Amino acid sequence: MKVLALILSACLGVIAVLGAEPLRPNILIIFTDDQGYADLACYGNKKNKTPRLDQLAKEGTRFTSFYSQTVCGPSRSALLTGRQPIRSGGWGMPADEITWAELVRKAGYQTACIGKWDVSNRKAIIPRMPNAQGFDYYFGALGANDNGTVKFHENNEAAGTTRDMGSLTRLYTDKSIDFLKNKRDPGKPFILYVAHTMMHTIIDASPKFRGTSKGGLYGDVVEEFDYETGRLLDTLDELKLFKNTLVIYTSDNGPWNQDKYTKHKQGHPKDAIFWGEAGPLRNGKGSPYEAGYRLPCIVRWPGKVPVERVNDAIFATIDFMPTFANLCGFEVPEDRRIDGMDQTDLLLGKRETGREYFYFNRAGVRKGKWKYLKPDAHFHGYAVDDSRKKVDELYDLEADLGERTNLADQHPKIVAGLKQLMIGIESKNPGKKNAVKVPGAKFQLDYKKKGPHDGLRQIKATLGKDSVVFDVTDQFGIGGGAISLIEGQWPPKVLLRIHLAGLEGFGVTVGDQTFSGSYHGENSRSRKDHLQTRMLDAEGNPLKGRYLVESTGPNSSKRIAGYYEAEVPQSVLKTGTRKIDLRWVDFYRR
Repeated sequence: MKVLALILSACLGVIAVLGAEPLRPNILIIFTDDQGYADLACYGNKKNKTPRLDQLAKEGTRFTSFYSQTVCGPSRSALLTGRQPIRSGGWGMPADEITWAELVRKAGYQTACIGKWDVSNRKAIIPRMPNAQGFDYYFGALGANDNGTVKFHENNEAAGTTRDMGSLTRLYTDKSIDFLKNKRDPGKPFILYVAHTMMHTIIDASPKFRGTSKGGLYGDVVEEFDYETGRLLDTLDELKLFKNTLVIYTSDNGPWNQDKYTKHKQGHPKDAIFWGEAGPLRNGKGSPYEAGYRLPCIVRWPGKVPVERVNDAIFATIDFMPTFANLCGFEVPEDRRIDGMDQTDLLLGKRETGREYFYFNRAGVRKGKWKYLKPDAHFHGYAVDDSRKKVDELYDLEADLGERTNLADQHPKIVAGLKQLMIGIESKNPGKKNAVKVPGAKFQLDYKKKGPHDGLRQIKATLGKDSVVFDVTDQFGIGGGAISLIEGQWPPKVLLRIHLAGLEGFGVTVGDQTFSGSYHGENSRSRKDHLQTRMLDAEGNPLKGRYLVESTGPNSSKRIAGYYEAEVPQSVLKTGTRKIDLRWVDFYRR
């Protein structure tokens, strides 16, 4: 079929890593405390009934390799800033740390925080409290409830205390609903960050739920949280906010389940089990083993996030900052090192892979299936595993999720590589952005973005040390665009990745030369004017066939995660041309 050329009518200006108008959803973050990886039925729990969160998982994507941090304050500073606690400060987060709330507010959002703050040393230090850190409205506790008492603040003013721990989940839900109904500006998108105190000990449930579950008092608290989350989600429906609200549920760290802690904890209801379940994971809160960091995470955004999807990509709270930047339309800070990465494409199902690695605070690093812990890996005192030998540890998480078989002696090269990666992450060099940019290279990305298919088409640039990758997505299936080099030189490698289901037509014009990049299978004949296009899966592995679609039945099929990739010849780029014109047609176009 003949390639259809489109008149390019919009210019996005000089940019390095962004290519489309932001989607600007509302965002609701539901953040629990000390909840175990396996506390919910949809994560394998057989005792706790969690129908509303199970339903949320059916309506969106459930992530199984999602990481927060291992304790409260560090988890919150990482979530708010996109920076590891070694940089963002944890409980002592400095006032000059920049949160996504500060940046999104400048982009026209209304912001609110309800619940546990825990990054101002549990004190009313106004420059480090929520209002000063970007939230228009705040109600909650500046610290934890370890002694069975919670002191509230509303914005910067003290707002009473309570020793009724069983009232907190409903109270924070009521305050969240009140924000949505009475304090929200209907003319602005919003971010509402709800950070529950439960299931942090000292736990308790309200009389309505106490004694009603099969999981003891802890199970009562989990089931009450599920019910109250349902009330909050129902409010989105009631206010017709359902369709354009991105909901993210997760927890701050794993369960507080160590014997040496529980035997000495005072003030908890008699005979109560006050910790959650980690399932197959080792140890719990305060530990660098998986149960300390790996948490449940469910994401829903109707029509955008794939439904009934389970994904094992590495994803983390530190990724919220750059992901929100893309979605909401603000720039990530360039004056400091940001550890997070933009996971928009992962959330929207445009790719199935996530982070390449994740760092465990002062302990080790995971890359792919391999996880390394150093001999003096940091444990909080109550989490120290007395049986642990202080040696290098290496685990294959695909084969040994419970981290029982240390393979360090068998794979010294892998250990050495992960050590170097860890040292690089811990480096105090602030850097600029995640990608190392080609010195002086700036691009202008043009493509048709207005009209009936506005927002369905995008070109995005990702810069590396010696390369640039241009990712093209088009939900309509027929489009065109241009890439202009307006400053610097083309890097040694220029890759075009076309995220279509079937690349029936693909034309690339560089200077006075035009190439065809359409794909007709891995064994199709190559011509002088034809680019060497490959069809790859989401991890970059070659695929056989012609289309990124597979049959699932007589009249049904599904999209295979992947893309078509072609490299622009350096011979034509070196002629001095500063523009690449593109046009594409998807066999499965609308």
